[in-house]
Amino acid sequence: MSTHTGRELIGYWPLNENSEDAGKYGRHGKAVNIKFDESAVFDGRQSFIELPALQETDGSRPFSLSLEFKINDADGILPGGLVSRYSRDTMSGWHLSVLTQTGVTSTQSNWRNLQFGWSNQTPKHTWKDWGSPGNGRLVCTLCVYNGSLYAGIFDDEKDHLGHVYRLDQEAGEWMDCGHPDQSNSVWSLIEWKGRLYAGTMRYKAAGSLLPESPNQVPGGKIYRYEGGQEWSFFAELPVPDSDSVGSLTVYQERLIAMSYYPHGVFAYDEEGACQVLGAPGADLRTMTVSVHQGYLYIGCNQSGGVYRRTLNTPWEYCGTAPKVDQVYCFSTFHNELLMGVWHEGRMLRYEGGTEWSDYGLMGSEMEVMGISVLNGKLYGGTLPSGQVYGFKGDRQWELLAELEPPHPDIKYRRVWSMAIFNGGLYAGTLPSGKVWSLYNDPLATYDTSLSDGWHDATISYDCKKLSIYLDGGLVSSVDVSNECDSIQNTVPMLIGSGPQSVFSGQVRNVRLYNAALNDEQYSSKGAAN
Repeated sequence: MSTHTGRELIGYWPLNENSEDAGKYGRHGKAVNIKFDESAVFDGRQSFIELPALQETDGSRPFSLSLEFKINDADGILPGGLVSRYSRDTMSGWHLSVLTQTGVTSTQSNWRNLQFGWSNQTPKHTWKDWGSPGNGRLVCTLCVYNGSLYAGIFDDEKDHLGHVYRLDQEAGEWMDCGHPDQSNSVWSLIEWKGRLYAGTMRYKAAGSLLPESPNQVPGGKIYRYEGGQEWSFFAELPVPDSDSVGSLTVYQERLIAMSYYPHGVFAYDEEGACQVLGAPGADLRTMTVSVHQGYLYIGCNQSGGVYRRTLNTPWEYCGTAPKVDQVYCFSTFHNELLMGVWHEGRMLRYEGGTEWSDYGLMGSEMEVMGISVLNGKLYGGTLPSGQVYGFKGDRQWELLAELEPPHPDIKYRRVWSMAIFNGGLYAGTLPSGKVWSLYNDPLATYDTSLSDGWHDATISYDCKKLSIYLDGGLVSSVDVSNECDSIQNTVPMLIGSGPQSVFSGQVRNVRLYNAALNDEQYSSKGAAN
């Protein structure tokens, strides 16, 4: 590897035996719940390494940092943050993280997407309308796959079928990727084992107080994308009168599918062999599934609350809260499990056992659906006003936008789906079936999933731009249009922690330099050491 000309190494943590700084400045780290086995092994629950509050990384001057890492999320633990100087109290600072989001209503919207962002305390929000893919009435699902954003919709105007569309950002157009079957909606999209999968549904629009689709062909099937407008059949949910795949996620390397109207949860291997996981109660309709710290969680309606299980243990009741009739979404934020509910537009935080605590109301809204972590902050979409709120801390939420305008004939307006893509938050709505984007603070995103095995990553900050170099080249950069907030000297730098969660996997050879990296200083073999 080549050298970084003009840069001084100001910290080097090999992490092969301990958390000491092998450089000349002796900036030793404090390891918490770390195992060392030729690298630092992080458990995705409580592991991190705390370094001093390094002045060189407070945003007032350029710096760059390189490390090698390997993800271990096979047991249902999110990959999380690699390194950060981020304040949970102010939700500001910088972070290098691997984002996986499950339980975003019906979808796993992001899978192993590498991100380098700088979150300010008072971001400036910019919204853009990307139109309605297929002029459908609901964007049921948004999913990032292989560098692109895909949307599944309910009732395409031209044929009343559920289609998948891909966003061509440069042209500002939605490209039709076909309809997997003859049902009226593609309700869930997911990346699994490097491929894009779709779950179909016969959606009953009366649940949103809309006229029913003239197309009442059952869904209830899973398809694999073959490119263009081609889809291949993968599986049909083995329940009587199967008509709906209500949610998809990945857990313990299986594809998990939840039926929406008939009850049942199923785990598939790559060959399509199915393990029946049942449902938590014969009379409980289920709404969404997610993973958090080794468990598969499911949200129910009819005041059913939340249950969890593994592949080899039965469903375990995790409680509910007053005024909760339906659980629509889950999110992991600050290493904690949150749920969004009806019939108050409220978020709740899991405290263990069967206890949930209040995480705040989104105005006077009645339901929380889409939920996403964008660059160190949490955002939620609501019903009945089609609004988006940002979390301000201490159970407070701020109204940021109303994406669906009032209509005398429409009672329920939804912001149903969300995903993080190309540095922004993308949100899908009902009844206009539009996709909107929110951009604020600088966030460089690599929108292709990271593979298994070791990776070599370098981040660079030159006060004008954030850049990510991965395994031999530049993969993402974003301009810093305004100054990044300086980080208080009481905020430490953490290895293995970020805004969403702590890291699950291995890290080694962390190097910090007192100058930014440019493209010429990055060899074809990766970040110079």
